[in-house]
Amino acid sequence: MKNFIIKLLFFIVPILLVLVIARYYIIYLKQDSQRYRLSSSIENLIVGHSQPECALNDSLILKSKNMSQGGESYLYTYVKLQKILNVNPSIKNVYLSFSNNQVSSLMDEWTFGERSLKAKYVSYYFAMDAQEKELLFKNNWQAVVQSEFTIIRNNSVDLLKYKGKLNPKIYWGEYLYLKRDKTDSLLKSNYIENLKKNRKSKISDINIHYLKKIVALCKLKKVHIFLFRTPIHNALKSTLEELKFQSIRKQYFGKIKYIDAIDFPISNEEFGDLEHLNYRGAKKFSIFFNTIVQKNSHIIKKNY
Repeated sequence: MKNFIIKLLFFIVPILLVLVIARYYIIYLKQDSQRYRLSSSIENLIVGHSQPECALNDSLILKSKNMSQGGESYLYTYVKLQKILNVNPSIKNVYLSFSNNQVSSLMDEWTFGERSLKAKYVSYYFAMDAQEKELLFKNNWQAVVQSEFTIIRNNSVDLLKYKGKLNPKIYWGEYLYLKRDKTDSLLKSNYIENLKKNRKSKISDINIHYLKKIVALCKLKKVHIFLFRTPIHNALKSTLEELKFQSIRKQYFGKIKYIDAIDFPISNEEFGDLEHLNYRGAKKFSIFFNTIVQKNSHIIKKNY
């Protein structure tokens, strides 16, 4: 039995050693600042979840880069911003989406849920502080462990494919050219009624906490931060807990300039669904958003 254990250790220990060395080498390669360098002409960074990802075509917004990503809670946005702001001193303004669902307890699932954590951890783990890693591990250690193996597997394949280097392309969010047009079919279904039944009334303390950290980070980096809300379909507004949302905004973020474009006129044909703009709506809204950004006029009057 003793000999068997010794042989087993001789087999396992080298494998673990190789995995540890591979992990640290991958982190070393991923820390290369050139991988996250944007054009020096970029002064405005747009971040958030799927709503701005679909709504803002940065090719129509001067000196701007949209790095929004679907399903992204503020913890992951914070990690991303730390890296991007550190290596891109040309950025002067951060435009961060702040909508009703981003204060909902749904964001807890987006932060710690298995599906979301696995997707985001693999992308952002190397840029996380020990505090974020510990928080994620405490809330869902199984998903973190599984993600670590995914990191080793996927990046090892890249190291072989690119001869000791990583895939030069990274995906930390970008404008999504959405062709979908489901608005009319959703309006004819029970979609709104189901949303009301399944509405989560509790707030997400963790998402609000990381929004505060994002605000503090921008202040530290001497970058202006603006919160904004993209257009949604009128039918969807009945599902919102607007009073609660505005109360939270005013209580914690009332001093931050807020671009509220929830009522911006978008036709059914310009929505991909009731809360996301398709490419037609994105073109219309992006041209308008460009005027806001370029004129530095961050108070919207309801006269679009």
